[in-house]
Amino acid sequence: MSRTYGTIALWVNEGRGKNRRIAMWHAGAVLELSGMNRKGSEGLVQFREARRTVVLDGIIRDPRRSAVVFFICEVIEKTMPEETPHPEVHDLMAQTILEIESSSALGWLHAAFLGQLIRLLGIAPVEPPSPHFKSLDLPSGDWKFEIGLEQQCLEMPIALGFMGFLKSAAAVPKMWTIADRKRLVLGQVRYLQHQLGVIREIKSYAVLEAVFDNER
Repeated sequence: MSRTYGTIALWVNEGRGKNRRIAMWHAGAVLELSGMNRKGSEGLVQFREARRTVVLDGIIRDPRRSAVVFFICEVIEKTMPEETPHPEVHDLMAQTILEIESSSALGWLHAAFLGQLIRLLGIAPVEPPSPHFKSLDLPSGDWKFEIGLEQQCLEMPIALGFMGFLKSAAAVPKMWTIADRKRLVLGQVRYLQHQLGVIREIKSYAVLEAVFDNER
């Protein structure tokens, strides 16, 4: 995820013979690339040198932190259109990764990231105009007076949590269960993908929940 170019595919040259090097990058690594170029209009971007700008020891060594970062990176890679610059999304991603590196509470950081991402992209649903609605429809973003299929809607208590994370990164719902968090996060991902017209499975979420399923 580049601030200038958006999500791009890179050609990584590891060298030859004695100069061959094994890549040491990891999900969420913060790099500065120099000497970038591309052959033709559709070729992969190449670069001469890459340097780390931040060393993320906590993410590398802590499976919980790396699982959250991997999930966020997979959401961006599978959801955001390629080569469409979104500097504000890049900055949010970088800020969130640094927070994951240092935070002592990891259980809701991915939900906070998704809420802010939806808001930044300008695709957030409006506030429910009536207290009598029962669900948020994920494909359309409309509020409904009935509850639809589980993968197509969020029932009102979860939907209100969804709306809370659009406003504040610290909007952690009180007295929620791990199952509630799962419904919220998967609902955020489905909503995001429906609005962008890209429906792809995020496989790393199951790993994320397994690594710290007791953290509230």
